Amino acid sequence: MQKGIFLAIVFFFFQSLIPLFAVQKLSPLAPSPDWSRLDQFQETITRDEFVQLINTLYSPSGSFWRYTIINGNEVTIYSDTEHNELLYRLRLAPDPESQVPLKANWVSNIKTKGEEPIETKPLKGLIICLDPGHIGGKWAKMEERFFQIGSDPPVIEAELNMNVCKRAAKLLEDAGAKVVWTKKDYEPVTELRPANLRKDAIALLFPFENQDNLPYRFSDEIEKKISLTAERLFYRNAEIRARAELVDRLRPDITICVHFNADKWSEHPTREELVPKSKLVVFVNGNYSEEELVFDDQKWDMLYKLLSRTALPELEISEAVAKEMEVVWNFPPETYTNWSAAYKVGKSPYIFARNLLANRIYHSPVVFIEGPYMNSVDSYDRIIAGDYDGNKNINGKSVKSIFVEYAEIITQGVISWATSKQGIVVQE
Repeated sequence: MQKGIFLAIVFFFFQSLIPLFAVQKLSPLAPSPDWSRLDQFQETITRDEFVQLINTLYSPSGSFWRYTIINGNEVTIYSDTEHNELLYRLRLAPDPESQVPLKANWVSNIKTKGEEPIETKPLKGLIICLDPGHIGGKWAKMEERFFQIGSDPPVIEAELNMNVCKRAAKLLEDAGAKVVWTKKDYEPVTELRPANLRKDAIALLFPFENQDNLPYRFSDEIEKKISLTAERLFYRNAEIRARAELVDRLRPDITICVHFNADKWSEHPTREELVPKSKLVVFVNGNYSEEELVFDDQKWDMLYKLLSRTALPELEISEAVAKEMEVVWNFPPETYTNWSAAYKVGKSPYIFARNLLANRIYHSPVVFIEGPYMNSVDSYDRIIAGDYDGNKNINGKSVKSIFVEYAEIITQGVISWATSKQGIVVQE
């Protein structure tokens, strides 16, 4: 009888563990998250702050709460909205006095380090990672980040982003920062290629099919879809994930993702199709949608960003950079009135929360900048003029290189933020 009771207890014990070992729902190419990595954040945040960050930044739609139960000062996170598949339990501090201090994460009000005066080296002690967007080179057309109007020089966004980063690196280093990079050339960081991602592409296109029963070859139409999907997984996903691994090793205090924006254009654009005026935006991490929070890795990513307190420095630096963009370029902000993926946050009209892969999985405060439109009247001729020192006459105006201006905007924004408070954000 006692043996039977013991076996019953063992059975129910292991039954209770099944949800913990359930197969997690993962985004394409995402590794299965290690939930124990969140243990370092136990009782490091109060319930009030946690709820406030969820409601105003990370899940303003309320979607995250569908996967949780808050009981007193404990949040229980589930994989499913029925609350059957347990993922993690997070203990919250009941009040600020009992809050456990953060250990190796981003905190404010740390004095600037270094022997040189802050006036000459305002970024001394700061590690800044530059992330020039896209791959470029022979991959530019695949990435759909290439266009050419007639016999004008081609516009390749990766090259524009790299020009800005090279200029910014020099300015940031002159201001005392240590600059590190996710990439410095036009080759992928990831070792994967589209051919390696065929199975992943098929699984995405046929998610409800038994993969073992699918044919080796499909119709020409489906094969084309598989090829395009594998390419997108390569440059939109595998590449960013490989860069994220670098960011984790480099441990920067800030990561700055540099991009140029664009409006829609035709397959064979003409000057007549250039849009009249650029619009500007800077993204911070947040606004996780219901469709995104289905995936358990995105729940984990969101919680890591929230609990490591990247939100405040991201917002502060983004607003400082946006202010410089407005002063120098005077372009209007994006509005996104009919696009739910972007959510207005902060004081600046230029700042939106968006759940981009880079600003989600780069483990540092991330400032994701979209510069002027590549296909706008106000920027196109300056872009195809290339980079240069000094001023050049373009359309009757003597102007700096647009890449120099962009780099100066980034640098001055970071300096303005760093010198507007007692200290700067650093990692211990």
